[in-house]
Amino acid sequence: MTSAASQQFFETFPPEVARAILEGRPLRIHAAKVSVVRDKTGAAFAIDTLPRDGRPAEWERTTQRICRILKGEVDRLPAETKRALAAVAHILPADEPILLFQVETWLSMKDDGGSWWEVPAYLSLAAISLPAVVKASEQAKKRILKVVTAI
Repeated sequence: MTSAASQQFFETFPPEVARAILEGRPLRIHAAKVSVVRDKTGAAFAIDTLPRDGRPAEWERTTQRICRILKGEVDRLPAETKRALAAVAHILPADEPILLFQVETWLSMKDDGGSWWEVPAYLSLAAISLPAVVKASEQAKKRILKVVTAI
């Protein structure tokens, strides 16, 4: 990158983000969690993300793609897994979501100036006991990594 292009690139970020990139610190760029919630109509899945405030438009577009990936993985869960999760949701208070898993993307700069992406998934104790949910989180991680490395 030329110095002018480099300057323009770093000006697209808040100063603390640009500084962290230059220092090589990993930055959490995206985070989304999948939960089971209960409302008046029954149990449902919810996908929550980081607040949009002050985030670059490209990151928001990627967040939307990540949400579509997570929704697709939830849709592919077997019916018996969905029924088990719905049964648990009906036991708990209506305003208490059951966290299944959270996926994050972390960006850091390599010594050669290239980018390095990591996509960890954190499963709740409830989710670990459900093989289909574990598989869904692993599939989501793989798909999300393909999306963010294309940025």
